[in-house]
Amino acid sequence: MSSIGMKSLLLQRELLQQQLRAQRQLIIAEFCSEPSPSLHFPRSATMRFLTEKAGFKLVADIAVRQLCARYPGVTAIAQSMRRLIM
Repeated sequence: MSSIGMKSLLLQRELLQQQLRAQRQLIIAEFCSEPSPSLHFPRSATMRFLTEKAGFKLVADIAVRQLCARYPGVTAIAQSMRRLIM
């Protein structure tokens, strides 16, 4: 490819990157009135769900059920722990 064509592609790439940055800033400004450090952690929707209270309750409930199924003798202890968590 000629150097003129390569410069043109690089210029187009730079312009597109600038447009994407501007669009990201608009989206952030529209949906996030106040920047928060928690917006970046965790990044995936699944991990955000699991680190919130509802997700934690779900995981704790599943863990207690699995524990009780595997070790029937600890059912009372596991149920009392579950009540403490929830």
